[in-house]
Parts: sequence; structure tokens; C-alpha cells
Amino acid sequence: MKKWGLLFFLFCSYAFINDAKGQNITNEGTDFWAVFPTHDPSGTNLAKIRLYITSKSSSEVSLYVGTRRILTQSVEPNVAVPIDVPRELAYIEAGDGNQVLQARGIRIVVTEGRPKVAVYAHIFAGFRSAATLVLPVESLGQNYYSMNYTQSLNDRSTNKNFIVLVATEDDTRLLIHMKGSSQKISINLPKAGDVFEYLPSGLQDLTGTFVEIDKSYANNCDKRFAMFSGSTSVTIGGECAQSLDPLYQQLYPTTSWGKTYGVVPFIGRYYALRIVAEEDGTIVNFNNQTFTLNKGEYYNTDQFLSTPMFVKANKNVSVAQYALSQACGNVFGPPLGDPEMVILNPVEFNIKAVTLFSSKLERITERYLNVFIKTTAASSFRIDGRAVGGWKQMPSDPSYSYNQFQVIDTTFSITANEGFNAMAYGFGPTESYAYSAGTNLAANNFLLINNGTTNNDAPNACINQVSTFKITLDYRAINIKWKLDGLPARDYTPVPVEVQTSRGTSYVYEYDIKSTFTEIQKHQMVVTVQKPDEGNCFSGAVDYEFTFDVYPLPKPRNNIVEFPCPDTEIQFSDRNSDSQIPDKPVNKWLWDFGDGTTSTEQNPVHTYTKSGVFYVKFFAGVDDGCLSDVLIKKVTVKPKITPKIDLNPTGCVDVDVLFKDVSTVEETGTIIAREWDFGDGSKSSENNVSHKYAASGTYTVRLTVTSNTECVNFITQTILINNSPKPDFNLPDACIKDVAIFKNTSVDGEAGSGALTYVWNYGDNTVPAANNTSTTLDGAHNYKNAGTYTVTLTATNNNGCVFTKTQVFTVNGAVITPDFTIKNGDNLCSNQEIVLVSNSSVNSGRITKIEFFMSAESVNSGKADIIDTNPNPTKEYASYKYPAFTSTAAQTFTITMIAYSGGDCYAQTTKTITVKPSPALVFDVVPPICFNAGLTKITQAAEKLGVQGVGQFSGEGITSDGMFDPAAAGIGTHLITYTFSGQNACTESLTQNIVVFPSPTLTIDKEIFILIGGQKKIEATATGSGLTYKWSPSIGLDRDDVLTPTMQGDNDRLYTLTVTSDQGCATSQTVMLNILRVVEPYTAFSPNGDNTNDTWGIKYIDSYPDVEVEIFNRYGQKVFYSRGYKIPFDGNFNNQALPVGVYYYIINPNIGTKKVTGSLTIIR
Repeated sequence: MKKWGLLFFLFCSYAFINDAKGQNITNEGTDFWAVFPTHDPSGTNLAKIRLYITSKSSSEVSLYVGTRRILTQSVEPNVAVPIDVPRELAYIEAGDGNQVLQARGIRIVVTEGRPKVAVYAHIFAGFRSAATLVLPVESLGQNYYSMNYTQSLNDRSTNKNFIVLVATEDDTRLLIHMKGSSQKISINLPKAGDVFEYLPSGLQDLTGTFVEIDKSYANNCDKRFAMFSGSTSVTIGGECAQSLDPLYQQLYPTTSWGKTYGVVPFIGRYYALRIVAEEDGTIVNFNNQTFTLNKGEYYNTDQFLSTPMFVKANKNVSVAQYALSQACGNVFGPPLGDPEMVILNPVEFNIKAVTLFSSKLERITERYLNVFIKTTAASSFRIDGRAVGGWKQMPSDPSYSYNQFQVIDTTFSITANEGFNAMAYGFGPTESYAYSAGTNLAANNFLLINNGTTNNDAPNACINQVSTFKITLDYRAINIKWKLDGLPARDYTPVPVEVQTSRGTSYVYEYDIKSTFTEIQKHQMVVTVQKPDEGNCFSGAVDYEFTFDVYPLPKPRNNIVEFPCPDTEIQFSDRNSDSQIPDKPVNKWLWDFGDGTTSTEQNPVHTYTKSGVFYVKFFAGVDDGCLSDVLIKKVTVKPKITPKIDLNPTGCVDVDVLFKDVSTVEETGTIIAREWDFGDGSKSSENNVSHKYAASGTYTVRLTVTSNTECVNFITQTILINNSPKPDFNLPDACIKDVAIFKNTSVDGEAGSGALTYVWNYGDNTVPAANNTSTTLDGAHNYKNAGTYTVTLTATNNNGCVFTKTQVFTVNGAVITPDFTIKNGDNLCSNQEIVLVSNSSVNSGRITKIEFFMSAESVNSGKADIIDTNPNPTKEYASYKYPAFTSTAAQTFTITMIAYSGGDCYAQTTKTITVKPSPALVFDVVPPICFNAGLTKITQAAEKLGVQGVGQFSGEGITSDGMFDPAAAGIGTHLITYTFSGQNACTESLTQNIVVFPSPTLTIDKEIFILIGGQKKIEATATGSGLTYKWSPSIGLDRDDVLTPTMQGDNDRLYTLTVTSDQGCATSQTVMLNILRVVEPYTAFSPNGDNTNDTWGIKYIDSYPDVEVEIFNRYGQKVFYSRGYKIPFDGNFNNQALPVGVYYYIINPNIGTKKVTGSLTIIR
């Protein structure tokens, strides 16, 4: 490619792959200011402030508080370096509010000539934590709106919103516009590093408070300052909010606000939002709501949110996202965290690479990262160089995606090929922090360098490529002087190009002298601009100093396929092209495939549609505009295959379709292999092939061909397969006397009969051709000769599909010999089925139907008792039984048989048979019987017709004469059979079930002994279902309807106990009561522990429940007393064994009888 052509190509193409913004300001810088605001401590734990410094290259910083240098610290690439700030020098006590504090500002300065850094501030102690991104001085502005949250009553001593202002230059004068009034607070910060913390008198919410440079002072017009806002402590969440945390964020100037914000929720937590407007009439769309805000007004979400969403406005707004108090915040998982505020970055201000810190302080247990990015760039996102998955599209705009990561490392780097917004945050028990990961920021006045090769504007120059300088101002300059490095300043004020932005009109001035830099080094352009008068700000010269780098050109490296096949996807890939800049990897690519197509993907896939030689041109670039020299490689595309199929576009089911391969190859190429895929799962490798489809439908046929150059191509073509007709017909039974009717049962595929046409061929060569065919729906033909004929039915449907059905048909003769035999006719009883065997025949063909009329009555009625339309010789018929007889006399029947060979061809014959009467039995239901019922006569079975003979029973527990023994049969259901054998050798049987119910069981003593006047509770057991009891007689019993009554000892008596089940079965037992007149004490016992006679026994004493037993020794001392004798005397007194000897007893039955006395001997 000629040089002019290459330049034109780059001018047209590189604009599509470079998205450098119209400014060169990010959160990276060389000079930063932070503050340590008032907070409510957690008990006695006083907060600390720690700065985290990160850089993409090795750098060095110094820490100052005011003008006092604290330390100098080296910063390694991609590492978050912590630096603690002395609390006593920087902290703002609550009593220090609302006054100028000298030298309280915290300053971080990069050593001159060293690379830029990013700075984050983290306040922590006890259950307190808050963090913010710190902005470089060049990104600061002159106008800010405060972002806070509404304070609630609590017992904290401060409990206030705050605004903290920091001067970055001497004699900085500011105005705080009080909300809701015209009151202004004028503040003068004499020195850079001086601080003013505004604390309201009560719980005032400072959100929307406007702070600006006081331009009534002429020397104040170009000054910038830093502003921080938050709360000393706050609860967020309403009634559930119990715990609190401070809020702390550095605010973006209004120049860095935007119109579109992507909001990603805290993982597992609810969140709230605030939206602040810069101008009147700002229309905001958010969460399916539309509302209007005026200058300084804010919208606060009326409900807590948990899903991702967008904030969109017609004018610039600022958006803050809030975490809630711990008890209010969790969507899922354990409750963690506390109030936190983070100022979000709009979509238009983003970053592509940053190193972050993820602190565990103080008491942070879970750390996360939220990322918002274009969906097309999500796959390029990396954490410490590792690709990540799990991206989810934004619900209302799938062109953007988000992700939520849990992080482990304290320091990690994130990168992507395109810009993203990110937030780092952490949660712990009643503690949290969150901060923006970084961003590009707006600048009102900035320098860009136009690259003469790519026509791209960037903040840096490229080696050996023409550079043109442009300065963008937010005012029209009176005069401009340009000074490059040490060269003399040159006066040149061109006519500006006016550019309309969201902030108004910007003016772009282009320097007319172009420069080409031949060395890799830093340069400085100083642009001195004479400003016009603006209010109290008088005109004067302002020096804008811009330091820029000259970057080397990237070294492109790629992988390509040198000899690809046409019409085939080919992978082109970047092979680690080197940007030659340590912190700026290649992230722009441009491919020209030589066939008029290009791509800006890193690893594109391309298809050549023609054969031949092509020259692929490849460029690699970086964000700041440097593009590599072209890398050209030759690609030779092999001869092109043109696959082609010769195919009828329609076919029929189950009919061969012919497929022809008529593919060609360019030049001298040949087809060496092919594969057919017919779309129904079938395949073939033949050149020309026939294939049948089993079902109708549209099929995609694919032919894949391979050439001798190993190239493969394919073609697809559809074929419509229509349903074929399915002709079918029924064969009649016909003889030479009949007209044979062929019933048409054809259907059109699967859709029913449809509009089919038919042609019949009857296969009868004995008639003229015209009489041998027809086109009627059903066929009809009169065959004159018996024999076998081939009948064909051809059906055609509307799609032109034709199908034929052929069947062989037999025309039967007319000479029939009917005959049958009665197989069991010699001794047939009326309860038996008669067995008939057909022996009929016909002179040609076959017998087509047999009819049997089993009696004269059947013949007279014209209704056959047996009809067989598919007879065959020697076939038996055993399905007929004569009706039951009503008398004991034998009966004779005439059987008529008619044999058919067609509709009008038949013959008949008759035979007689004598049938004997069979017994007629009845066997009524037998009622259930109890197991203990004994032998029972079964009388429910009998013969009722009067046939002479003998009846017998059989079955479990029954004798042949009908005596049933339930005990022998057993409990349960038993089948009893009654069989009657007649004297005429005819028998009949009936069956009936009999149920044996279980009888109750009873266990009781047959004799009971009770002392006269005594009583005793009867001991007995019984089993059975739903038992009832009855004693007879009832004299002397406390109850006669229970199993174990109490019996009185008055007189000898015989009792009967009857136990009855709920099934009516009963069991009885007699019990003899014997009366004993006195108790019978033993005269001695031996309590020696051998388990024999160890206690003194008294027979029948248990008949006297109120008996008193006393025992005395020979001295008259009572050694035993018992009322009742449930615990017998064991020979011990007061737990001591009594000595052997004679003792005396008194037994008082306490029933009005005399006492029983006597002596007792203890033997050991």
C-alpha cells in the first residue's frame, strides 16, 4: 500500500477504535489534598486515618500535614502502600468546627519527575469505618454541592452533618450558600492547607448546600479548592436502625457530574440513593419514576432497593449510594455492615485500569467489588490478570452488564479494554466502608496532541509521528503564546473552533507549528493565555503548564493462517503485541484483510469468499493514540469450491428421491469426498444417491464436499416431502355366482381420505380390458371362473403422489359338500357344551362361512346360534350349551349346518342329538358359625329338578353327609362344595363359603377358697373381640357384668361365668366357691435367707383385707404389727434379726369374729 493510501486508511479507521475523551484528567495525579473530619468515636476507640497510595509504575510520594513534611515513601507498581497520618496534627475536633484551622490539610505530593499515583483515604477505629477516593488538584473545581444524609436523634455528642473545605492555594476565598435562605457564609483561607469544617447547630441535613469560589475578589478567579462532606455518625434505615457509622466522601466538582449513572447494589444488602440537581428544571428518570428537581434540590429514595438500575437525567446530576444500618440492610445472608455513602461516577467518566486497596480495618470481615461495564467489553475485564465470569445484564439496558465479586487480597488490580465504573467496599459487624475505584474527570482547560498519522487527539505524543498541539479553553482568549520546552515563546492566536458541550461553549485553539519527536522522553508545553474580563475577574495572563510524554510505537505481533480455504471461518489473533509502555498494554487493534473488510477486534474471525492472494495489514495501538507501524502478511486462499445439488424440490413419502452432486472446484481442483445429510438422520457418501423419506415435511438437505486441497464447503437445500396416498381395500368372500365388491379403505397420508383418484385392475384376463378396470371408489367385478386373481388399486393425491396396493384374491367354486360331526354326542348332559367339527368342502377355493342352527326353533327364527366367517377344515366349535332343562326327561335336538363359498353359493346338512338332563342345584348362604359350636348340619344345599342320584359335600371340616366341625376347619372362611351325581351319569356342583368366628378364651380357677366373712377379687383373663360378661347367680358379687368381680365369703356356691364376643360367640366356665371358717397360721418358719420359709405364712389371710396381726416376744414386747398382711413377718425387728425362740401372736380379722392366738417358733 502506498504511504498516502495507508494514511487515508488510518484516518478513516482509527477513529472507530479509539475512544479517548476530550480531557486528560483522571483520579491519578501528582498533588492531592485530604482531611480528617470530626466523627463520633466507638467508645474509647479514637479513629485513625490511613492513606493508600497506588501507581501503575514505580513512584515516590511525600506526606505533609499543612506545610510540615511527615515522610517520603516509595511506591511499587500495582501495590497499595499504606501511610498513617498523625492524628494529633490532622484531626478536627468537634469544638474546632466553624472556624479556620491552619495547616490541618493532609497533602500528598509526588516527587518531581516520578509517575502519577492514585490516593485513597480510610478512617477506622472500633466499630467505625469510612473511606473515600482522593482527587488530584488538577481535577478540583470551583463549584460543589454537598452530599450528606438526614440525621436522627441519638445519644452521640456531635451527631451532625459536616462540610470540610481545603485551600489548595494561598488566599482562597469561598462562599457557603445556606439552604432555604439568601444567607451566605464568607470564608477566607489564608494559606494552602488551611481547613474550614462547617457544622450546623442542629440536625440539619446539608445535602444540596452550594459552595463556590468567591469571585468578587479578582485574584480568586482561577483558584480551585477541595470539598469533603458526610456525617460524624448517622443511622440509616428508619425504625430498625440501631447501629451507626460516619460518612466521609470527597465531592466531585459540578464539572465532573453526568447525566447517566449505572447503580449496582451492595451484594446481599439493601441500599438507598440520593440525587442532587445542578440546574433548575432537571428531569430525572429512575426506577420507573420521573420527577423534576431545581438547583440544589435532591431526591431521596422512599423505599430501600436491592436491584441494579439506571439514573438518567436531561441535565447533570450527582448521585450517592448509601448502605443501611446493620439491622435494616440484609437481603440475604447474615446481617453485616452499617451506614456508608459513596459518590457514584457517571457512565461517561470511567477508567480502564486501577490498583485498589481492600482494607480489613476496622473489623471488616467481607470485602467486595462492584463493576459496571459495557456488555461487549465484559469479557476483557481482568482481576490481577485473570478473566472472570458471572456477568449479568442490566435489566433495563442489556448493552451494559454488572458483576459483584468477593475479594480476598488487600491489594489487587483491575483492567479492561474499555472503560468501566467500579466501587470497592467492605462489611463487618456494625461496620462498613465504600469508595469509588477511580474515574476520568472533566477539565475546563486542557491540552491535546493530534497525531498526524492517525488523526487522533491524545494527551501524549508518539515517536517519529507528526504532532499538532490543541488547547481547549472555556473562554475566548484575547492572546495566546506557545512555549515548547526551552524554545522561545511564540505569539500565535488562531481563530478557535467552537464546540458545544453540556457545560456550554468551549474554544479549541490549534498551534500552527507541527512537531516530530525522535526520542522517548517527557516534554513541556506552556501556553500563556490572555483572558478577557469577567465580572470582578479582570483580564490577565494565565500560564497553563502541560507535561506530556513521547511514547514509543507498539510492536505488532500476530498469528494468521497463510493458506486458508475460502468460505471458511479463519481465526486471526494478536500474539501479545507489545505497547513498549509498562503501564499501558495494547488494547486497540485494526485488521485489514485485503478484501475490502476490516475489524477492530483483538482476535477476529474472518471468511474469504474468493480464492487468490490477499495482503493482511495489522496495527496495534493504545488508548493515548499511538498506533504501531503496519505489519503486512501474505495470505493465499485456496481454490474455491462451489457446492451444488441437482434435486427436484418436492417428493413423496416412501418414494425414492434422486440426489445428484454437481459441485465444482476452481482451476485444477477436484472433489475427492462428499457427504449427504438428508435431514432425517440418514447420511450417504455416494455421488448420486436415491433416498426415501418415511414422513412428510420440509427437510434441509446438506451436501458437504471436500476438494483435493483439503478444503471443505457445504450447501443446504430444502425439499418438500408430501404425504403419499395409502391405498388399501378389503377382499370380499365371493364365488362365481357373486359380484365381488372390493371396499376401498385408502387414506391420503396422515390427513384422512382426502381428494384421491383411483384406478382398479381386477386381474381377469377372460374379459375385455375395458371390463377389467374401473375408476370408481369401490371396485366391483363378476368373475366367471373360479381361481386366483391379482387385484391392484392405484391411488393418486393432489400433490401428484402415486401409490399402489396389490392383493391376491380367490374366487371360490359353487359345488359345496357340507358335513360336520358331533364329537361328544353319545353321552351329552344338558350342562355341557356341545363340540362340533366342520368337515365341509368346495370344489374350488375355500369355504368362506359356516352357520349352525342348534334346534328347529333356531332354523325357524332364521338366527344361527354359531357363525364362523373364517372357517377351516377340522375346526372345532365348543361354545354352545343347551338351555337348562325344566324336567327330568331327555330331549332330542336337530342340528342344521349351512356352508358357504360366497354370497350366493351355499349348501346345508342336518343331524340329531339326544341330551340328558343334568341335576339342578341350589346352595343357599350358610350363616357364620362359632369356633366352639360343635358339629353342625349343613342343610342349605339340595337338587331341585328331581333328578335321581346322590349329593355329597367336600371341603375343610365337613363330612360327605354335611356335618361341619368348625374346630376342625379352623377360624376363617372356608369353601364348601356340594356335588350331585345323577343316576344318568350327569353331575353338577355348587360351592358356598362358610365363615368360622373365633370363640372367646377364658382362664379362671374352677375353685376359689375364702375365709368365712372374708372377700376376694377374682383373678381371670379372657381374649376376644368386643367381649361382654355375665355371672350367674349374682349373689355375693359386687358386679355380675365384669370379668373379675369381688366375691364375698358367706356360703359355698357354684357360679357360672359366660363370656360373649361381639360376633355372638360365647364361652362359659363354672367356678366353685368354698368357704373356710378360720385362718391357718404356720407354727414355725426359718428366716435364714435360703428363700425357703423365710417369712411367716398364714393361709387364707388374704380373705381379710382389714386384718390386724401382732407378734410379741416372751417378755411381752411387741416385735411386729401389720394392718393387712401384704408384707409378711420376716423375723426382724427394727432392722435387726430376732433371736430364735418362741413368740406369740394375735390375729384379729376385724369382721366381728373372735381373735386367733397362738405361739410361733423362729428357727435359724
